Amino acid sequence: MVSAISSNVLGQAKRYGEYGANFLFGTGAERMGKEIGLAIKARSRSGLGLTKSIGVGFKKGLARTNSDMAKHGFFKNLGNTLSSIPKSMQAGWEGAKSANKGFFGKLGAAIKPIGKAMPFLMNVLWLASSVPDIIERTKDEGIFGGIKETGKALANMAIFSVSSAVGATFGLAGMLGLPILASIVTGPIIGQPYSVQKAAKEEALKQQNPFIQEQTTGQKLDYMAG
Repeated sequence: MVSAISSNVLGQAKRYGEYGANFLFGTGAERMGKEIGLAIKARSRSGLGLTKSIGVGFKKGLARTNSDMAKHGFFKNLGNTLSSIPKSMQAGWEGAKSANKGFFGKLGAAIKPIGKAMPFLMNVLWLASSVPDIIERTKDEGIFGGIKETGKALANMAIFSVSSAVGATFGLAGMLGLPILASIVTGPIIGQPYSVQKAAKEEALKQQNPFIQEQTTGQKLDYMAG
């Protein structure tokens, strides 16, 4: 019985882990954001307010994400997305060429499919840049401090991915501008990276006690002399 319970717990953990990974590194955030953006754009025709249209888009995006995961799982789903980009880029170029669009029109159509990979690429870079803060906070505050810093990084990644996908439905300006606006709104709530917070605290202590600076300087001179 214990074995069955453990197996069930591990199975559930694996399932939710795959869904979380797909949301941040796969197609989940892109699908969710796209559906929310389309619902917002169509709210005048559907007669829905902004809040309700966001809810409708969220439900559609969640349903499509769950369907993708049920069919393929995270790794295959991500692989299919990335492997389809070169063909989509070529098709975009050829389509723009057939429509007699200029060079920049063809270039824009060819580049557009790269947007599918942006959540994956940006979040990989974001997570990599957050690792030093996670390690430093874990050293200073223990495992729970590390978990908190990891949660902060994941929350920022999710906000950036979804807001970027929502903005993309309104064009390039929306794709670039909405994540910046979202980070300005959510930044004070989530908080700055640990290294920034730590540096600010140290600077505040120096301002309160100028002897700290003198002691630090003296220590450095001693180290150099030794």
